[in-house]
Amino acid sequence: MRAALGAAIALAACGGGGGTLPPDAATCGECTPNPDAGAYTWRLVERPATALYRYEDVSPLAEGRSTRIAVEHGGLTCDLWAMPRVEVEATTRTVTITPRAFERAPACTLTASQTRIVTVALAAGTWTVGGGAATALTLTVGPAPARACGESPCTLDCDCDTAAGERCLGAMGLGGNFTACMRPCEHNRDCGDGLCVDQADGHFRICDVTAECGDDLPCPPGYACVDARCAPTFVLSQSTRATCASDQDCSGGLRCVEATAGSGEPRCEVACRTGGAWCQGAHVCGPAADDLSGLARSDSVCGWLGE
Repeated sequence: MRAALGAAIALAACGGGGGTLPPDAATCGECTPNPDAGAYTWRLVERPATALYRYEDVSPLAEGRSTRIAVEHGGLTCDLWAMPRVEVEATTRTVTITPRAFERAPACTLTASQTRIVTVALAAGTWTVGGGAATALTLTVGPAPARACGESPCTLDCDCDTAAGERCLGAMGLGGNFTACMRPCEHNRDCGDGLCVDQADGHFRICDVTAECGDDLPCPPGYACVDARCAPTFVLSQSTRATCASDQDCSGGLRCVEATAGSGEPRCEVACRTGGAWCQGAHVCGPAADDLSGLARSDSVCGWLGE
C-alpha cells in the first residue's frame, strides 16, 4: 500500500520512474539542486572481508532457521555503507560475502574498520562461508524438525511472524544462550517503523517498534519526520535521477553516483546503505539490473519496479 501511494505521488509529480525520454536525455528540470551539499561523487567499491563469525548466535542450526554472519572489513572514514553482495551456491554449499561501500571522490585519508551483519537461512548440510582474506567459516545446518510451526520459544523462522520480518535469532544473555523472534537490522531505515537497537540483556541490532524520529532523533538527509517516522522528501523520477557532476547537482537525499554497472555519466541516486526503506514510491534498493527504468548505473541504489 505504501509503495502504491508513493508511486501515485511520483507519477503525478514527475512522470513516473521511467518516463518517455531516453535515459541519457534526462536533465534536472524538476529537481531542486542542493547547493549546501559537498562537491563529491561516489563510486561503489568492494571492501574485502578481514574476519567472519556468527553474530551473537552459538546455538545449533537447523534448516528453516536464520542466523547472522558478522563481516569485518577495512575502509575509509568517509565511506557510505552499501548493500553487501551475498552469493549462495547450493551445489557446493558455499556462501561468499563481499562487503561494499560508496567511496567518496575526492577521497578522505583516515582509515576505519567496519562490521556488517548479513542474515542467511541455509538448507541442511555443511556450508563454507568466505569472503576476501577472511578465514572461512564453517556452518553445520541440521535437517528441519518434523513438526508444525508456532512453537515458543522459537527454533524455526516459521515460529515467528515472518510477514513482519521476524526471524528466529539466537543471542547470548546473562542467563546463557537463547532464541527469540526478532526483526534483524543494521540501520533504523531497515525497520521503517522504529529504531535499530541493542538490548541490554538480549539481542543486538534488532528493531524496536517505537518512534524512529523526533526532536532528539533526526532523520537522515532527504527525509522528514512525519508521525514519528522518516518519510522521503525527494521524489524519484527520470528527471531527478539525472546526470550530475557532484552532489550539488542533486536534490537533498540523493548522491551523485558514478557508473560501475555498464557505462555512462554519474547520476543522482539514492545510495542505499542497506536493503532497508531508503526509497520513495515504486522503487526498491537493489542491483542495477533490476531497475526497469534503465537509469541505474550502479548496484545498491533505488531501482524502479514499474507502474
